[in-house]
Amino acid sequence: MGKYQVDSNLTSNEWQIKNKARDNYFIADIADKSGGPTPVEYLAGAVNSCISISAGMIAKVHHLDVKNFAVKNIVITEKFTHGMSDVASMKIRISFDSSMSEEEKDKFLQHTLRVSTVYQTLQKEVLMDVKLV
Repeated sequence: MGKYQVDSNLTSNEWQIKNKARDNYFIADIADKSGGPTPVEYLAGAVNSCISISAGMIAKVHHLDVKNFAVKNIVITEKFTHGMSDVASMKIRISFDSSMSEEEKDKFLQHTLRVSTVYQTLQKEVLMDVKLV
């Protein structure tokens, strides 16, 4: 079991949030400001990062030929009344170089998704369209 803490504070800059995780700081902002990514962009980045870390760990432990692992994530939100919205879907495209067969690549990808904590958590509620390209 892991335990993670992120402390967040609204700054004096309108709509800007300063986040702290351990000794790391990161800013979240809204799309028309230049302070940092939006919370939805951080969500996409969290999914991409978790998938990538999982892939790297599996490749290392099993001595697999995996190079240039990359994840592209396009998030689609749905707008509701009163300014509310929801993440409706994520279109995730994964690419990497390898001498593995297509079947081995697919097996590696499925294993990667299975052990990715953030992906597994979100896929319960958000439509995830994952393809190897």
